[in-house]
Amino acid sequence: MADDTKLTDKGVELEASVLDTVVAVVAASGPEGAAIAVGIKAVAFVVEVIGWMTEDTTVPNALRALQKQIDHIQFELNVVKERLDKLTEDVAAAENRDTLMRLLDYLDEVRVHSLDLQNTPSQDVNAAVRIANETGITLDKFLRSNYDIWRWTDVEAKNVVDPQTGKMVRATYLERMKFKSQPTLPVYVMAVLTWLAARERVVRMGERRRLDDDAGRITRHLAAVSVRPGFDKYLSGEFGTPQSITENIKWRIRAFPIASTAHPVNRVCKWFFDVQNWMSGERKRGDSFDLYMESDSALCTVNPGSLGMPELEIEAETNAGVDILYQLAQTLQHVATTGTLKKQLIGTFPTTPAYPPNYLYVIALNGDLHWYRNLESSRPGGSTNWLGPIKVGYGWDRFTSVFSGGGPAIYGVEQNGDLLWYGHDGCYDGSPRWRGPRKVGWGWNGFKSIFSGGEFVVYGIQPNGDLLWYRHHAALSGGDVNTWSGQIKVGTGWADFAKVFSGGDGIIYALRKDGVLLQYKHLGYLTGANTWESYRISLSSPRRQYRVVGSGWNEFHEVVAGQDGVLYAFTRDGRILWYRYSTPHSHLAFGRLEGPVEIKRQLPAFRKVFALREQPFQGPH
Repeated sequence: MADDTKLTDKGVELEASVLDTVVAVVAASGPEGAAIAVGIKAVAFVVEVIGWMTEDTTVPNALRALQKQIDHIQFELNVVKERLDKLTEDVAAAENRDTLMRLLDYLDEVRVHSLDLQNTPSQDVNAAVRIANETGITLDKFLRSNYDIWRWTDVEAKNVVDPQTGKMVRATYLERMKFKSQPTLPVYVMAVLTWLAARERVVRMGERRRLDDDAGRITRHLAAVSVRPGFDKYLSGEFGTPQSITENIKWRIRAFPIASTAHPVNRVCKWFFDVQNWMSGERKRGDSFDLYMESDSALCTVNPGSLGMPELEIEAETNAGVDILYQLAQTLQHVATTGTLKKQLIGTFPTTPAYPPNYLYVIALNGDLHWYRNLESSRPGGSTNWLGPIKVGYGWDRFTSVFSGGGPAIYGVEQNGDLLWYGHDGCYDGSPRWRGPRKVGWGWNGFKSIFSGGEFVVYGIQPNGDLLWYRHHAALSGGDVNTWSGQIKVGTGWADFAKVFSGGDGIIYALRKDGVLLQYKHLGYLTGANTWESYRISLSSPRRQYRVVGSGWNEFHEVVAGQDGVLYAFTRDGRILWYRYSTPHSHLAFGRLEGPVEIKRQLPAFRKVFALREQPFQGPH
């Protein structure tokens, strides 16, 4: 099978699809882009229209823009209908034409509601209630019968044995009920926006109680455009099965890492991503990247979950409408919370709590080092306020381990075991100001894993499970191999954990292989003393040295800890989920876990992520 062969979710060839016709219409729509496109321009349109809806003086602008867009969509869908005859199977053309006619009927209803809204006096409450309720009924049709208006008939092909000749022949057949984002999504978006406009008029006149099934409709469509925090299209079971429109789109866009050779050369395997869109059959090949193997005799293998989401996969999701659905989800969540499209005015008062930022470094597949800042990171519910990515370096894929020692001190372990120090003086503002490198150690490739405890403390886990403590006293300036305290053995049995990382202030998280995340506290972390906090499940129970944070943490691509109890969980599909673990009772073996809350999405695939750790506090001199 050729590399450019269009494939479906079953791995067979996609011969013809309604999306072929849609793509052709989009391509013929001129430089401004077609109304039925659902990529970046469509997101900008939705943001602009919703912005107009929030102010009484600009609502007419929103209604005019909606009507113009609806007219364009209607014209282009009629063109799609005329071109459906190009499908190689008459039955497929007929079935898709029937679905398209229903979709055009829905669009006609939306168009009538939109015109009615424009032509009705804004203070006519009875008309506003009627239009909002009628538009809501139309809107609900898009969610019926397992999203049947989103499902189309494809023509697929595969090689089969001819029973008469015994030879392989290419046979085509119909595959029904295939979910696709286009051409349904642009019509659905118009229906949502028209309903929101009509509903908002009613709400502002204080007559929300007259809206039929208002809370239920908001809940249904919020769920339809959202992604569950635990959803992962690469999993099996409940959280790998798509339930919403957005999940159905994401599930049908996949990235597969492919090795260029079977065995590594000088321990290096070259890889690329084969990105497949099963709705359109489109395939794209990503840029090459290198991964180190244990030896040249090993096979070039990789756990796909350890790589994350390549940029081509993000681009494919955007073009399929995921971004526009995320925008609708944010809007509907706001409406569900406040009851209106209007933004709430929140004053700033002296008693407003201050939440510290967290800083993350991400090493991309090509070795570039990117810096991020998450402002107010520990605020309740998490913070979506990000600065970055900002590229602050390159070539960081040469290291087997990279970590922050605290403040500007960043360390990299080379293949030969040398430990190099770098001073990132732009660690708090994202500027590419660096000092170093300086060699500050050797033999660091003998550890199973290395992580920072912050405040210039470094831990190494030996293959036998011993936990060794070090502290680099010259971390601010670099120093050399002689500016360390340690090694000091502060624990045993740590090799059995799947991952160990620090949250600062002596907090160490240990992820068991069964997915249970534990929290330890090293009381002697500043001096290397082998003293650890112990906890009770109850006042009468025996003590133990850990708290149980939760289970299921092995399903994430990566987990790192920030300040103030914040945990960042990275999913394979490029989302960052926020958690916060607080322990109000210092002597008890349990705490309170907030989350998950999605605070960022579309983070491209990466090699490693680590959090900036704090340097020792220095009071005024």
